[in-house]
Amino acid sequence: MRPVARVTAKGEWQMKANGESAREKLIVAGRRLFAEKGIDAVSLREIVREANVKHATAIQYHFGDRDGLIAAISDERAAHVNTRREAMLDSLEADLGAADVRDIAAALVRPLASELETTEGRYFLRIYAQRIQRFPQRFPSVGTGYMRWRRHAESFLAPGAAGLHPRYSAIAFTAVELARRAAEPQDDDNRLFVSRLIDVVAAIIAAPLSDETKRLCPEANSGPRSRRTERHSPDALYSESGDPTR
Repeated sequence: MRPVARVTAKGEWQMKANGESAREKLIVAGRRLFAEKGIDAVSLREIVREANVKHATAIQYHFGDRDGLIAAISDERAAHVNTRREAMLDSLEADLGAADVRDIAAALVRPLASELETTEGRYFLRIYAQRIQRFPQRFPSVGTGYMRWRRHAESFLAPGAAGLHPRYSAIAFTAVELARRAAEPQDDDNRLFVSRLIDVVAAIIAAPLSDETKRLCPEANSGPRSRRTERHSPDALYSESGDPTR
């Protein structure tokens, strides 16, 4: 349950009157600070001070808590990413099965890589990667694009590989690499970087199981610890829930 901000009637009226400007200031300040310092390294007080908002409880009032602010910062851009991914998947489906594994990798990478083009998008990528690594079981996505992508990628997995979660590995690797790129001085030409990232993601999706891995898989799957890990793995959680945001 989110904490409820306790403010006086006068303070509440003032925040309502200045709500839109204060809310936007908090989003702008939070976006930069979370991206540059880390979502666990920034206090709410620091964000309020950076935003030059008077009320110490303004974040609780507008967003409920830290996670609410992070979601507000991320969700608008995540919705744009989802729209781009849905369009790419629509195009692949219209080709009646002509897609190869690199096409599938591109449908994962390119919608996110487009965010490298703006300052706000680059901040989003840095926050997005943190969210995936911090709470993989609460997958930071908006819309149905990831679930559709996951189904398309399944047909390219090596036999026996699904239980080792290569799709989640591809998603996490994409997020981390784009965040790393976003933290570097802005480059007007990301084509080579994006193309090579797609190559590597395609390899992650389609990577065959080595003889050693095949030998270890029965051992890994035989004990109670491995079954518990399987149930609570990021890939299993977001695939079973039907909603990758939870």
